[in-house]
Amino acid sequence: MVSPISNDAVGFAPLAPPTVWQGWDAFAHRAPAPARDADDPAWPQAEREDYHSELAVMRTPAMDSVFTAVRRLLLVNRRQQAGARRGLIISGPATTGKTTTMMALGRSFQLADARQHPGQDGRRPVLFISVPPAATPKMLVSEFARFLGMPITDRLNQTQITGAVCDLLCELGTQLVLIDDVHLLDTQRRAGAETSDQLKYLGERIPATSCTPRSTSRPPHC
Repeated sequence: MVSPISNDAVGFAPLAPPTVWQGWDAFAHRAPAPARDADDPAWPQAEREDYHSELAVMRTPAMDSVFTAVRRLLLVNRRQQAGARRGLIISGPATTGKTTTMMALGRSFQLADARQHPGQDGRRPVLFISVPPAATPKMLVSEFARFLGMPITDRLNQTQITGAVCDLLCELGTQLVLIDDVHLLDTQRRAGAETSDQLKYLGERIPATSCTPRSTSRPPHC
């Protein structure tokens, strides 16, 4: 039996990566560092460094178009019962903020979900993973499990992990799945093609909308 680790069993880790739920929650709910007068002698050096290292993300028209597109997909996918649900690819040249946009989208959605479901801290409306290099189907679904805090042992096979992950995501009310670094999948190789098929299967089993960035040589678009 695979089950998530409870909130009490895992300490809150504000600097944990967003690919685990503690880190994602910290990212989604962390208040921005307060601005102060640069000449204020009472402003500690450590706080100055934290303020300048936390780069602010400003909403742009391109980001607004992504947010609107995802809201529409969420409505379209809400009652789909069979087949892979429609997803969104954020495409554009490298270093143009595709992953930043995707994370800002997830943060906005999670905060909205928290307002709609006050007091339900056990919900996981957003899942964020990064595809590992040379990923196999088991490696990919294990990243889903790692985000959720599910203990994975060598005795569990791919089918068992996949079933447990899909069941748990349904229980936790996950509606938005953010997948970074999909470009690492080499579908010309067997492992990459099988992992791509695993992504499609997960899209059929999990009642959620997926979003992923993709680098191109063209200007950003949705």
